[in-house]
Amino acid sequence: MRPDSPTARRRRGTRLRGLSVWLIALLVALVATVQIRSQAEVERSLVGIDSTSLAFLIDDLHRANDALDAESSDLTRRRDTLESGGAGAADQVLADEAGRLRAVEGLVPVHGPGIVMVIDANGLNALDLQDALNNLWAGGGEAIDVNNRRIVTGVSVGQMSNGVSVDGVLVVPPWTITVIGDANRLGLVADLMSKQLRADRRVRQASYRVEADVVIRSVVSQKPFVYAVGF
Repeated sequence: MRPDSPTARRRRGTRLRGLSVWLIALLVALVATVQIRSQAEVERSLVGIDSTSLAFLIDDLHRANDALDAESSDLTRRRDTLESGGAGAADQVLADEAGRLRAVEGLVPVHGPGIVMVIDANGLNALDLQDALNNLWAGGGEAIDVNNRRIVTGVSVGQMSNGVSVDGVLVVPPWTITVIGDANRLGLVADLMSKQLRADRRVRQASYRVEADVVIRSVVSQKPFVYAVGF
């Protein structure tokens, strides 16, 4: 039988189809295995989590999705404004974005709804303060101040021989933590934090209040680029 005979071609086609089916079956099996393992990992990660923490995780997921939807809509709106060709509208979009970035970087005073939390304790360290700040960031904090020291990305919370420092400056208890963000959500987080702190023997007082208009006047100094140089 010649190598290029019809019978040989049919056999090669049958082998190729068989190999293709086998490869597809293998891929399906791999995908199914990965999915089952991923689901098992998720289930294992949720073992031992109390209902309150699980509720916060679900709430965080919903809020993250809502935030992404809002950000997408905002970006679409700004794109449409820039594409409209109006110089004045484009200038306003750029000015709004610049103002937002300056607020995020802590370069300007800000105000808005939020909470004011007071923690009076003896012996709390930098890790305790960092944990509290992380909880408030995760709870929706958009701007934070501790004892009139602005907290933004890049501002360090460190341990000194005589206490805790923020960006190298000692912050003596009681700590007054001012947070701007979703007041309802921040109130829930602050309530849980206060209860946990009161159970700590080092803490003399842990309280908070929700305010409709919290003012943060502290700012950070704008740091010049040292290594990144335009070209």
